[in-house]
This record gives sequence, structure tokens and C-alpha cells, in this order.
Amino acid sequence: MSQPLHNSLRLRLIVGSALGVILAVLLAGLFIGYLYRSHTTDRFQTELDHHLGELVALIDFDPQGRPVVRQPLSDPQFNVGRSGLYWQVDGPRGSALSPSLADGLRLIPAADEAWHRGRAGAEEEVLQRSARVLRDGQPLTVTIASAQHLLEEQVDHFRFDLTLSMTVVGLLLLGGAALLVRFGLTPVRRLGEEVDRLRNGEIERLDPHVPAEFEPVVTRFNALLEGQAQLIARARTESGNLAHNLRTPLALITAEAEQLENGGQTQSAAFLLERCRMMQRQIDYHLARAAAAGTRGAGTRTAVAPLLVRIVEAMQRLHADRGIRVVIDLPDGLRLPCDSGDLAEILSNLIDNAFKWARSTITVAGGDDRITISDDGPGIPAAQRALVTNIGIRLDPATPGTGLGLAATADLLRFYDATLTLDDAPQGGLSVTVRF
Repeated sequence: MSQPLHNSLRLRLIVGSALGVILAVLLAGLFIGYLYRSHTTDRFQTELDHHLGELVALIDFDPQGRPVVRQPLSDPQFNVGRSGLYWQVDGPRGSALSPSLADGLRLIPAADEAWHRGRAGAEEEVLQRSARVLRDGQPLTVTIASAQHLLEEQVDHFRFDLTLSMTVVGLLLLGGAALLVRFGLTPVRRLGEEVDRLRNGEIERLDPHVPAEFEPVVTRFNALLEGQAQLIARARTESGNLAHNLRTPLALITAEAEQLENGGQTQSAAFLLERCRMMQRQIDYHLARAAAAGTRGAGTRTAVAPLLVRIVEAMQRLHADRGIRVVIDLPDGLRLPCDSGDLAEILSNLIDNAFKWARSTITVAGGDDRITISDDGPGIPAAQRALVTNIGIRLDPATPGTGLGLAATADLLRFYDATLTLDDAPQGGLSVTVRF
């Protein structure tokens, strides 16, 4: 939840859903409360209308001509003092009051027969209606009333229950909205996982079977990958052609220099041969850079063990006179995020370098996205380790080589955002660790 709202689709959906749920629950609560109040008011008025008709039927007169009601109404609350249910009959010769109008309470008849809010005395607010009838030649005003608090109490009780119910419903809806957002974003999460698998080399293309909303994105992304693959293939083909076109005339110049050397022009021949070797190193170096630049980001992973076994066997044949023993200690199924051709070049350079310097044993170990090659040779002093990754630098000119190996390897690794670390080996020589 620490991400800014505009940067998180999940947050925006959750916040939007929460606001929608809260607004819907509030509006629904208000509407239901309004409907209940209206229904309860109608019910109160219907019941009072019934009692009004009942009251009119029970009106009689005493000997003095004053209106009286000799029988109680059906609701006993009219007979309980200050119960909240009241009736009153007013005539020209006097009035009749319900027993509930105690302690001097009186109703004030309305001017018409509509429902009104009035008062029973100075304190109690009532919902009342008055009817005008003619009995025995006397005009009478009959008023029926209910205390407003009886209606409000029912409405308040309902509102309390409604608030609890709507709160529970709102929480359930919020939980459902959160689950819906999670479910709805599942394709996004799966797409992210596929991109990770693509980056790690487990797949070559994104799965096109996605929801319709994501199909254009996936289709265009796969088309981009396809175009990138074609560019890589074209770049490698052109690199190979360039290497062939450069190496052929370079070989001719080298052969010519060797003829000069055989002819006794040793100084000129040595100069030409040295320049040819420098050109060859530069060609190999820049071709390696081009190949690495083409493979970076292709999302491939290469199984290390089979490739390593082939390289070690080739190096042991090449250095058969040295009698070097190679110990391989790799976890099962180790795969490194590197193109197979580039990984072969990296391992070949490092193992060849180890064979040149080892006395008896080379150890190759690996782990998560790393591989370490150690030898029991003389090692490299810490102060000189930075130099050996420079092109053409050779600490011992007597040792065969071009001085390109570690430099080309280090530069090749940069295109994979990988690192090459030189350290002291446990057996006393040099330990080279590559981390991807």
C-alpha cells in the first residue's frame, strides 16, 4: 500500500471498488430507511383511521347534550394515561376526552381533515387527524392522534438494525470486491510471471492465449521478440561474414611476413607479424562484443554440465602433456542465463587460462547463477589482477597466448550485466568467479 495511487492498478481498483461499495451501501441505507419510515407512517395513519371510524360509531350524548363515549376503543392504550394514543370529541355543548389525555392534556383540532403534526398540550408532539360529523343535529369535531415518539421509536429501532445489517453487507461486499480485483488481475500477474520466465530463458515467447484485453499487447510484444531474433540472426551472419572477409587478407599478410622472415628480413617480418597478431586480437575482441550485444536480453538459459564436459575434454586433449586433473562439482540441472555460444566462449577462455597456469588440479564449482574455476598455479598478485582484464596484457610473455582471454571474457560478461571476480584459490592459485 506504499505505492502512489496512480502507479498501482490494484490500488486504484480496490479504492474505486471501496468507494463504490460505500456509496452504494449509504444510498441503499438511506433509501431503505426512507421506505420504512414512509411505510410505518402509512401504517400508523391506517390504524388511526380505523380507530377514528370506531370512535365516531361509539359517540353518544348525555342528558345535557354533551358528547360521551361509553365503551372503550379496541386498543387499550387509549385508556392508559399519557400512553401516546389519544382521541377527543368536541361539540357545541362540551367535549369528551380519552382517558389517556390525563393531566390536562388537550388536542387542538385541525382546520381540515388532512393529517397534521400537532401537539397534546405544550410538550408532546402528535400525528393527528380531525373529522367533522353531524350527530343528532349537533356538529362534532372528532380528533384522533398518536404521539410522534411512538413512530420515531420504531423508525430508530429499525435504523439501528439496518445500520448493523448494512455494515455487515458492506464488509462482505468490500471483501468480495477485493477478491474480484485479485481474480481480475490474475492475467496481469501471470503475464508478469511469463515475462520473468522469458527473461530467465525458460520460454521464447509469451503465451498468446490471454484475455481479449491483453491480446494486442501480447501479440505486439511477441512480434517485437521475433523482430529482435531476426536482427540477432542477421547480426551474427554479418559478423561471421566480416570475420571471414578480414581474416582472409590478414592470413595472406601473415604468410607474406613469414616469407620475409624466411628470406632473412627478420626485423621487417617481426614488425609485420606483431601487427598482424594485434589486428587478429582486435578482430576477435570486437566480434565477441558484437555477438554478446546480439544475445543480451534474448532470455535464454544454457545447461552448464554438458557444455563444460565437452570443453574440458577438448582442453585435456590440447594440454595432454600437462597431465592436469579437472574436478567438476556442479549442482544437478545448473543453467546459466547466457547464450550457449557465449557461455562456451567464456568457459573456454577461463578453463584454457587455468590449464596454462595450473600445476596439477583445476576445480570447477557452481551454484545459483554463478560458476567458479580455480587452479593450483602461482596465482596473480592482488595489485595486478585489474591489469589482466585489459586487452593484450600478458603478465608472463613466455606463456603462450594472445592476452585476449580474460579481457574478452570480462567484456563479454558486461553485456549480460554479469561480473568476473579474481581471488585467491583455496589450493593457492587463482580463483575466477562469474556471477550472472
